[in-house]
Amino acid sequence: MESTFLLHKPVSYGSSLANYVFLTILLLHIIAGAIAPISAIVSFTARKGSKSHVRSGRFFAWSMVIVALTGVVIDVVRLCFFVEENHTKYAGYTMPSTYPARLGFLFVGLCILYILREVTPPRVFRRQLGDTAVTVVPALLVATGLLLTVIITLRLNPWTGALWMIWTFVLIVVVVARTTSSPNNNRATAVAQHRFGMSCLAAFSWWGALQGFGPAIGIAIKGDDPATSAYLGNQPGSFSPAFFLFLVGWAPFFFLAAYLIRRFTKLRHT
Repeated sequence: MESTFLLHKPVSYGSSLANYVFLTILLLHIIAGAIAPISAIVSFTARKGSKSHVRSGRFFAWSMVIVALTGVVIDVVRLCFFVEENHTKYAGYTMPSTYPARLGFLFVGLCILYILREVTPPRVFRRQLGDTAVTVVPALLVATGLLLTVIITLRLNPWTGALWMIWTFVLIVVVVARTTSSPNNNRATAVAQHRFGMSCLAAFSWWGALQGFGPAIGIAIKGDDPATSAYLGNQPGSFSPAFFLFLVGWAPFFFLAAYLIRRFTKLRHT
């Protein structure tokens, strides 16, 4: 049976061709996930408006589009096709992700596409009035986030940390949407919205790189897990300190985003 490249999770979709198609999409996801955090750093360190800033920002935006699109496809496939085969702990493979985690990443991927659409040039600086996406799309995303919160809380395990992802991006979407629909939406507001949205997405890309590549390094050092155990990622669960441990690893990146937003806002006014 095939496995994912870095985390060695099972890949079984009925044929070698289907497995390779899935792994190709996953490879694109990994490559884009490696490019995004690096290009974000380059963009933040470059002088605003310079060629380096624009070029690296474009790399970041497109890599995040690929991360989001491939991530959505991966999670939909994982949740809808050959579910039992790909949610079993086999000897020599790592434990598959929980359902709340998959739902959380799926939701974040959709939010990323909306945020990028609203905060990247030239659209953010050439806003068209009467665009239905200004209100309908963010409203649907917020409703989806609340629905997933209910599903995860009542039917799955709310203590995995996935809710922190969902709640954070619901808040980001609300801020972006309120800024977009503001009657005072001028160029200064557009710059602030661009700064806010891209800083939050950069924070997520840095967290994502640590969350993805960190365990992969650990697996490379320790080797594959030979044990087998029951998969409980689709079952309700009792309270676990991991809920707050997830926040400890998640929040610092968004505190960094808040610092960057504040810092560049001050620089713009000096």
